[in-house]
Amino acid sequence: MDTQTPPTLEELARQVLLKNEALTISALEQLPKMIFLDLFQEALRQRLPNIVRAMMAAWPSLYIPMGVLKISTNWEVSSAMDKGLWDLLTQKDHPVRGNPLILDFRDVSHEFWTLKVRTEDGAGSAETVSEKQTVKAPPRYELRQRVKLITDLYSRFQQDLEGTDFLPGVLHTKESLRMCCVNMKIVYLCDGSTERIFRGDHINIFQGIRTLHCIEVLELTIDTSFSNILRFYRYFSSMKNLHTLSLVLMDKNTSGFYIFSEFKGLIHSLISEFSNFRSLQHLCMNGICFLSDHLRHLLRSLKNRLETFSVTHCQLTRANFYQLSQCQLLYHLKHLDMSGVLLSNFCMMPLRVLLERVADTLETLELEGCGIKDSQLSFFLPALSQCSKLTKVNFYTNDFSMNVLSDLLHHTANLSKMTMEQYPAPRECYELGVVSIERFVQVCPVLMDTLGAVRQPKSISFATDVCSRCSKRCVYEQETRLCPCLQ
Repeated sequence: MDTQTPPTLEELARQVLLKNEALTISALEQLPKMIFLDLFQEALRQRLPNIVRAMMAAWPSLYIPMGVLKISTNWEVSSAMDKGLWDLLTQKDHPVRGNPLILDFRDVSHEFWTLKVRTEDGAGSAETVSEKQTVKAPPRYELRQRVKLITDLYSRFQQDLEGTDFLPGVLHTKESLRMCCVNMKIVYLCDGSTERIFRGDHINIFQGIRTLHCIEVLELTIDTSFSNILRFYRYFSSMKNLHTLSLVLMDKNTSGFYIFSEFKGLIHSLISEFSNFRSLQHLCMNGICFLSDHLRHLLRSLKNRLETFSVTHCQLTRANFYQLSQCQLLYHLKHLDMSGVLLSNFCMMPLRVLLERVADTLETLELEGCGIKDSQLSFFLPALSQCSKLTKVNFYTNDFSMNVLSDLLHHTANLSKMTMEQYPAPRECYELGVVSIERFVQVCPVLMDTLGAVRQPKSISFATDVCSRCSKRCVYEQETRLCPCLQ
């Protein structure tokens, strides 16, 4: 017996329309928006270029999710979409009627862009609330623009900005295009690349970047010299809606502080620009070697409560540690990461104070590679046990004994929301600094049973330090995985 659900009337109507190209094209103006969108998707799936071009030219909404629509199309259909977009923009009775057409090249979900159209039908606007906040422009400027393009940008400057010339020719004019780059990630920023991005001499896609206040997420990785970031900072003042900033310094020649003397004034100016980020919620800084001399200035420049504060793989002073514990804008953190910051000679009072302050909000704590010792861990354990919302902790590569590590596990008894736990193998697993496989295999199950007696963990692992030869760890989860050197 055939129990297959019969097609709906709407599905039958789509089937009939797509079998008759002339009928479909003639009926486009009468189709409701939601039926139009479903029909367009089906035309894409069946690879019907003439219908795709006609539907693109008759697009009924101010919002076109180009990133979603182009994902699975072949060259012929993609070309038809571009031609249809040209038709849409060059027709005299342009449907947007003075308002900018929004082309969204981000990889948004189907639910997002169908909700977008429903919002249009109900409120007469193609923009969500967040977009109104982040890409709103002065009225005179808005009237001069015909197309607003929303995109994410990822560029590696070892290559020549591959994959950026993806827009139809009609969009490559300064007069018609207003580009809104929401997420910008730039890897290996080097001499001259900053100017290339924002001046746009020969890279068409950047010619439309007028308003840097569209940028919400900015990730910069600088590989050659930290001075490159100083060339970039003058653009910070225009990024009014930035909520996530990640700075990564890959320069291996910046171990000495003496090299910063000539840049001291510029570094101070760079830090001062943080006061413009009044929407900043997530701040991540990795390997920023001049941070210790300017941390107080940075914290004073912040204007908004942070949810994420990540300061990793850099040197901090004892004074810096106290400054962090006294900054009230860090008292509502959800994510704290200080991995790679050597704390072995520090008093743990500042960390204890900070954990007490964020006990009601903290969700992830990462202290990998900090060299924390037994006495230091014992000092802040009571504060850690109060962080009831913790979902992840990472204590890899710290110097804990078996007894103190067992105590740590007991202190997590009330942390019922924990989903990922990463603990170091205790020092009893080493002989003269070398991993003892026998002890590692014996000790880790005992620790696992210790935690199992107080609560049921979801994902937990114990791991040795990174092997100096193969750069891998020995890891114990439900079974033991040795590094290649010890197998």
